[in-house]
Amino acid sequence: MIKSQLQYSDSDTLMQHNLNIVFQDLYSYTKNMTFAYNRTRKDIVFDGFFPYYSNQKCKVLFIGRESLGLTGENYIDLMHHAYTQDKKIGNKTLNQHQFHALMMHISYGLNNDCCDWSSIPEATKIADSFATDNGISFAFMNLSKLSNESDDWKADWQLIDSFTDALNSSPENYFSKQIDAVNPDIILTMNLESRLKILGNFDVIEYGGNASYYYLQTKTKKYLVIDLFHFSAVKDSKSCFYEPVLNGIKKYSLTK
Repeated sequence: MIKSQLQYSDSDTLMQHNLNIVFQDLYSYTKNMTFAYNRTRKDIVFDGFFPYYSNQKCKVLFIGRESLGLTGENYIDLMHHAYTQDKKIGNKTLNQHQFHALMMHISYGLNNDCCDWSSIPEATKIADSFATDNGISFAFMNLSKLSNESDDWKADWQLIDSFTDALNSSPENYFSKQIDAVNPDIILTMNLESRLKILGNFDVIEYGGNASYYYLQTKTKKYLVIDLFHFSAVKDSKSCFYEPVLNGIKKYSLTK
């Protein structure tokens, strides 16, 4: 099991400790499991949150589908380096990589009084202070902890479902437990639709064209969940992502 090598703030320490307990339990539970393509727990990609997440005015948890090309790695460590050092993902800069840029932009907006989209800096500029005591930060988890290593980088639902289905018989919902460990103020998911139920008990608030709104109830807390288009979808960032989030917070936030 790979733990993060990053230096976390004092206020992050307990949260990271609680998250590590969840991951340790998950790692133990999957000891004798074999997933699609003969994957095992040694292939698990652990995620979580970036430093200074717990200091944010609005703690945002993004939930994606699966990682790409990261088998056995620590997602947070690798992305932290990519964001703050390389300022690029693969051969694309952060500004060119919509998936990661959107998370930067939305987190910045929500932690700067839900400011107008036009006043949000470029992702590479946000990255200058990302995960520091005077910058933005966020949490991230994938529905599947297994990485897509194929040449076709469309979602590998066979692999994703093999992981989530294997956890169905567990007496604990590890997805809910990870969410509770990072205790977000809002959860933004990336076109998970019917698979949202994997995370816990959902109540539908409103279905929409650009976003759908739900309440997620775990064992310990109720959360506002907004299911958006996948962050790599070719859509207008302001009208299809940012504005639906602002509208959802205004109408349905549990932390007003």
